[in-house]
Amino acid sequence: MFKKVFAAMLAGLFISAPAFAEVKMSGSYFIKGNNISPLDGSDSFGYYESDLEIKTQIIVDENTSVDITAEAFDTSWVDSAHIAGGEANDDGQNYFEVSKAALNHKFVTNTTLSGGIAANLDTWGTLFGDNSERMYFIQADQATPFGTLTFKTEKIAEGAKTDDDADVDGYLLGLTMTAGDLTIQPALYYMDVQSAWSDDYGKVNLAADSTVTKAMVAVTGKIGAITLESELGFTSYDDDTNAYDGSVFGLWADAGTTIADFGVNFGILYAGTDDGVGFYVGDELCPMEVLGDDVLIDGATLARVKVSKGITETISVDASLAYAFSNFDDDYKTVGNAPEFDKGYELDLNAYYKASDAVTLSAGVAVLDGDDNTEKAFEDTGYWSYAKVNVAF
Repeated sequence: MFKKVFAAMLAGLFISAPAFAEVKMSGSYFIKGNNISPLDGSDSFGYYESDLEIKTQIIVDENTSVDITAEAFDTSWVDSAHIAGGEANDDGQNYFEVSKAALNHKFVTNTTLSGGIAANLDTWGTLFGDNSERMYFIQADQATPFGTLTFKTEKIAEGAKTDDDADVDGYLLGLTMTAGDLTIQPALYYMDVQSAWSDDYGKVNLAADSTVTKAMVAVTGKIGAITLESELGFTSYDDDTNAYDGSVFGLWADAGTTIADFGVNFGILYAGTDDGVGFYVGDELCPMEVLGDDVLIDGATLARVKVSKGITETISVDASLAYAFSNFDDDYKTVGNAPEFDKGYELDLNAYYKASDAVTLSAGVAVLDGDDNTEKAFEDTGYWSYAKVNVAF
């Protein structure tokens, strides 16, 4: 059924597109086997997961295009009866989903207008603090002598089509400019929460008539032989009903260089707290295999060092070591969006084999230990291991 639906959609795109339109496609598909020995001492378990992502760009002319990103079977493998489609099963989506459908047009005024659906709620700069929830948006980018000015309005939730006082809307104003080899991106963001809203993980829960105000600046690029990725953020939550009220700072900085044929990266992440409120880091950045992904690090500090080495033209390895700890005071370590740990140590080891220009095989293991958010040692050391095959096209 999926093949028929996907083929019909692509056929519709090609048939309805003007004869002079150019269509470009790219994407990836991976299958990954996992084995986990949990921190709570329970029995280890294994499972498979996969994700098919296809990106299509329809170029009408040099000023007009349509971008479409489609995903399928982005899920853990469960009962095959779920493959038929329908609602998402557990923590994944196992049917066809369009995560982006956006039009783009550049006017003679050097103004580019974009709009549609995209999985980039409150997205700016680096992946630090980004949210991959889908929402509707309209965005205008204006080229100026000092950089590109961006204004974006987001429709995050529509309480009622006939009642604008029940919506959740976001507004972003940003500037992208360059200085030498650096890209500098300051921005302001405002979320008007007129109906109750929660993020995908249920960590940030806001009542109706709440607001979120953010200021951020990202700096990326090169300084001599050093590659820099950094972002500084400030968030203020105003929610008197749920008492999710406070102002917090966040910082991510990663500097990388080459030392004696080894790639070396040093990273620091800080997510501040204000009573029960922690800076939202999200799970898009993922500085480690587990910390920042399976184990969220909102309201925590993490320091990481990563070393990578190319063994041959087709084989490479890397190792990462991180230490993280919660920034919440004792009274708030188990509430709100506090992390599941008080402190944690993680070691990641990965190996990659490039079988062809399109196919990469990889395997790795992550080891995590430390104390839980009640300051007691985890029941057991946690182990995450995987083997993965990825096809890029």
